[in-house]
Amino acid sequence: MPGLASETVGVWADSGSRDESELTAGSTHFLEHMLFKGTRARTAAQIARTFDRIGGDSNAVTAKEFTCYYARCLVADLGSAVDVLWDMVLDPLLDPGEFERERGVILEELAMAADDPQDVLYEAFDELIYPGHPLGRPIGATKGRIRALDHATLLAHYRGAYTADRLVFVAAGGAEHAEVVERVTTAIAQLRPALLAPPGPAEDQTRPRSARSRPAFSAGVRSIRRDTEQQGLLYGVDGVSAVSEDRFAFSVLQSLLGGGMSSRLFQSVREEHGLAYSVHCSSSQHADCGDFALYAGCAPESAQRVLELCDAEFRRLAEEAPDAEEVEEVAAQLAASTVLGLESTATRMNRLASAELYGIALRSPEEIVARVRAVSAQDVRALAEALYAGPKALATVGPRELTLPA
Repeated sequence: MPGLASETVGVWADSGSRDESELTAGSTHFLEHMLFKGTRARTAAQIARTFDRIGGDSNAVTAKEFTCYYARCLVADLGSAVDVLWDMVLDPLLDPGEFERERGVILEELAMAADDPQDVLYEAFDELIYPGHPLGRPIGATKGRIRALDHATLLAHYRGAYTADRLVFVAAGGAEHAEVVERVTTAIAQLRPALLAPPGPAEDQTRPRSARSRPAFSAGVRSIRRDTEQQGLLYGVDGVSAVSEDRFAFSVLQSLLGGGMSSRLFQSVREEHGLAYSVHCSSSQHADCGDFALYAGCAPESAQRVLELCDAEFRRLAEEAPDAEEVEEVAAQLAASTVLGLESTATRMNRLASAELYGIALRSPEEIVARVRAVSAQDVRALAEALYAGPKALATVGPRELTLPA
């Protein structure tokens, strides 16, 4: 990205919570915490001071199919950021004492999530639609699982997940490509080569991507009673995967139905009926599956009516093709947001990493815009029809119990 003075860099591990076994559940997120706790060359405090000194934004994220450690810095400080990230990933101490201290921190994090009705709602929805499957488990696991996780299991999980064939380095920003390659090569060369070798069979406690199984979408209702001011609901169906050819039509469908203030859900539920402040579409897309849901938060006494209004808008889109003008307006909005989003180095880094991890073609902004603009009204209706025809699931958190629309 010529002319920029900043760079966003990340080390991505092709391993997420869906790759855990029952034994290792929670260890992917636990490792994310532990990799900031010091290496042979740097203490945890030195890692933190380095990122603070270069004025960078550094953090990590654990998802269901990957883990990412990233930093945003000035191009002039690229070397420091790259050195620290690779040191954290390839040479962590994973000290037993730090492990026990961090266990308490993670238990507090899980307790905080349990107090958030929206977090509870989304986890309940995943557990409902993917029962007994790793995708249905919370990314951070449960408090019981974290209390039971031992240090040896964490070490074995690390050795299986953080190998050369599962690591990807991604960078976007003002630095020259040759400089980035040189910095990465130098950083890796200084670390222990043994860590780049695949683990032996007895050590590997993680599941490779090839061992992932596609879950079947399960219908039903999951109600969690909470004495809250609002009733939260997620009403969903089987969706599309991250690599599906339908993903461009899906983006138009999702935006048209519940993507903004002009969307059908917003106009119906909020503007016309005044029954909710927040109403929109939500989706998760994985390598081999996905889900699509309608979210609303409203007064408990209005929740069933809001659910029926959401269902009616979804059904209407499945039965009647939208006007070509409406689709063109949504496509124009998506095209603009795509181009504007790609001005962010973080967005570019995420896009590069997704293409590499999911094995999909890296399209230019012009190609993406063209694919979105090529979506027709009939494409949207056909996809909506296929999605709406499938089994439906409802998760809700609040004082009331709800039922699926007839």
